[in-house]
Amino acid sequence: MNIDLHSHFFPIDAFRKAERYQENAPKVLLENGRLTLLSRGGKRGNLSAGAYDAEARIKDLDKMGIDIQAISPSPVLLYYWDQPDSAVYFSRLQNEAIQAVIKAHPDRFVGFGTVPLQSIPQAIAVAEEAKRIGLKGIEVGTMVGERHLDDAVFEPFYEAVQRLDLLLFIHPIEGGAEGGDPIAGMLGNVLEFPYRTTVMIERMILKGTFERHPNLRLCLSHGGGLLPYNVWRLDHAYLQRSELRKNISRKPSEYLKQLYFDSIVHSVDTLQYLVQTVGSERVVIGTDYPMAMGDFEPVSKIRALNLASEEERAQILGKNALRALKL
Repeated sequence: MNIDLHSHFFPIDAFRKAERYQENAPKVLLENGRLTLLSRGGKRGNLSAGAYDAEARIKDLDKMGIDIQAISPSPVLLYYWDQPDSAVYFSRLQNEAIQAVIKAHPDRFVGFGTVPLQSIPQAIAVAEEAKRIGLKGIEVGTMVGERHLDDAVFEPFYEAVQRLDLLLFIHPIEGGAEGGDPIAGMLGNVLEFPYRTTVMIERMILKGTFERHPNLRLCLSHGGGLLPYNVWRLDHAYLQRSELRKNISRKPSEYLKQLYFDSIVHSVDTLQYLVQTVGSERVVIGTDYPMAMGDFEPVSKIRALNLASEEERAQILGKNALRALKL
């Protein structure tokens, strides 16, 4: 069974029917079945029908060889920029829309929700609701406003996530590199996305987030950014600098056991290194469907890996995801 843990769903019908805070709803344009969506969190354009239509998505899943897919909001729709009450409304709206897709196709989809992390009490309440309606995790951006995820303000949320036994799916927040030309905008995705994930997770490790929350489980998008390649430098710094040993009792690399890494690295050789570094038991399929920067041939890349056993391949294709989702 092949299970994809990284995809995005755009519930445009739910946004169109929003009864409150309509001024904060994203702008939706459909032209010849292609979707363009604009929110204060960013823009996504020229998306295929599978972005918003479950039946079209299932046809594409069959072509990719994906049996089950986790659907989650787009990072431009996490609503961290909004007032808390409005963010609560749009978080619930998306969570319920995602669950409706799952209810209609329970054999093909599971879901990750979103919560208003600018208000921790409300975020916890929405996470509890997400758990209650059947979602398996929460998508979390790499920053919430100006706050890093290692900030003490998020400690109660992590405690709640552990209690609820939800997976946190980490995705970089929208933003471009310096400059106003098209190259700068593209580097925002190509370079800054993995960079932001790297800064976020290395800060969480060094600040002791995983030391304090040993049952906290994260899945990192885009192969974990640069972490698998920088973790040895991080270990060396830990041994050389006493201030880095104040919050954690083990080398940073040992906290990788609490993390899952998706397979979106766009190269069999790079994926081979990722598996070698973090272990075959920590890697899961990711497609980033329906985004153009995704990988729609993950199964063939995983089948091309040089692994010690077919059991390791089966872990990456689906068994790790089953464990991460508690299925």
